[in-house]
Amino acid sequence: MTPKAQLLAHLAGQDDGSPLYVPNLSLWYEWHAGRGTLPEGWKGFSLVQVLHALDAPTWLTSRCFRLDRGGVKRLVHKRAGERVIRHVAPSGTLVERWSLGPDGDWWQTEYPVKTIADLEILKEIIERRAYTLRLVEARALAGELGDDGVVALELPRRPFAQLCLEWLGWTDGLMLLMDATDLVDEILTALESKVQALVAAVAALPFDVAYSPDNLDAAFISPGYFRSYLAESFGASAEIMHRQARLLITGTGGPIRRLLPLLAETGVDGIDGIAGPPQSDATLEEARALTGPGLALWGGIPQDVLLPACSDEEFQASVRQAARAASGHRGLLIGVADRVPVDADLSRLKAIPDVIRDA
Repeated sequence: MTPKAQLLAHLAGQDDGSPLYVPNLSLWYEWHAGRGTLPEGWKGFSLVQVLHALDAPTWLTSRCFRLDRGGVKRLVHKRAGERVIRHVAPSGTLVERWSLGPDGDWWQTEYPVKTIADLEILKEIIERRAYTLRLVEARALAGELGDDGVVALELPRRPFAQLCLEWLGWTDGLMLLMDATDLVDEILTALESKVQALVAAVAALPFDVAYSPDNLDAAFISPGYFRSYLAESFGASAEIMHRQARLLITGTGGPIRRLLPLLAETGVDGIDGIAGPPQSDATLEEARALTGPGLALWGGIPQDVLLPACSDEEFQASVRQAARAASGHRGLLIGVADRVPVDADLSRLKAIPDVIRDA
């Protein structure tokens, strides 16, 4: 069986129950390649070449669409550690601000939508935009990868996840939801139709998997919010994908325990980012008990144990626990939840396959 077939079998829950380790190096690679800090021996490598060097089935995501803003301008201004982005529509302008953090990444300090009047502008922005397929990168990656792994087509986030993560924020933004329910529903309805049309186009392509990068976090999304704003969207996309025998995987970014049974009910095929504390709040065993069989669960290793602050004993114990949890159970993939951190101890990253085999 090729690595691609092996990975697809685990994602579909049709594997033989043997442990499969699949690292997600996208964050780590982009950070180091962009700064010229890839380790010796890997300098100049593509992401595919780095993953080949780790001798693991390869998982890659590729954004499969281009966003047409329909005449809405996006103006970016940078100065002295601050980035200001203005979204200029005929009805008004929305402003967001970012600051350069100590880790060299941009941290958002101000979200674009702050008032009900801003929501009216956002409605126009959403109504004007359109998604069109863009597959140049995905096809190139698939050609480079061959049968050594899977290229998943990355979709836009679910409309509610977009609204909160990109426009409103999770704190004051949730309060604004309650003050303008009808207007929020109009925005989500407009965005939902555009996202689902793209999903239908993706399902017809010769790619086996689509990935919805929703960064779900039960610390902010209550079960009630999930049922009201996310369940139907996931269900509709899963149904579209399944008609063409395709798989839909979604991502998490924090505590997820309360949402796992609800996600399983929507029909999605898999969830990545599964881990116990401190990264999340459900081990692979606990997540399987909450979702029941048939749903692929990916993770088990909290990203913190790859950091120098954690002891080698903690690292070894965490990987062994994930390996034992995955052994003998279908649809469980071992990985670092939710992605390998940029400052991961490289020796630990390289050691994971050996620790799994020893376990």
